[in-house]
Amino acid sequence: MIISKSAFTVGRVLLASLFVISGIFKIIDFSGTVGYMGSLGIPVPTVAVIVTILVEVGAGLLLLTGSRFARPAALLIAIFTVGATLAAHRFWAVDAAAMQGQLTHFLKNVSIIGGLLIVWSVKPADE
Repeated sequence: MIISKSAFTVGRVLLASLFVISGIFKIIDFSGTVGYMGSLGIPVPTVAVIVTILVEVGAGLLLLTGSRFARPAALLIAIFTVGATLAAHRFWAVDAAAMQGQLTHFLKNVSIIGGLLIVWSVKPADE
């Protein structure tokens, strides 16, 4: 049940915009993103960046437009964000100076995952 369809739509668009914009920037700086993923110890970073772009831009656009695939896209992005968070924001493994920043990013991503799960859990009336 959606109490306010317009608020739900705005929230969905705002959530999706984070991923679409992030994916576009990864396309623009593809080699830099590959280098960054390599520095995190991600195996086959070039393939990882391609998959990341497909999820962020592809699933992000499905979520943004509210297509009939928006709910599965939200779930896919949520699962993707779990992996990205565990790979990139390991606050437990950094020095004290970097710990607060990484913890903030980790918790921000946990909140985003929560929002994506809310979107996934709401079945529109027309489905």
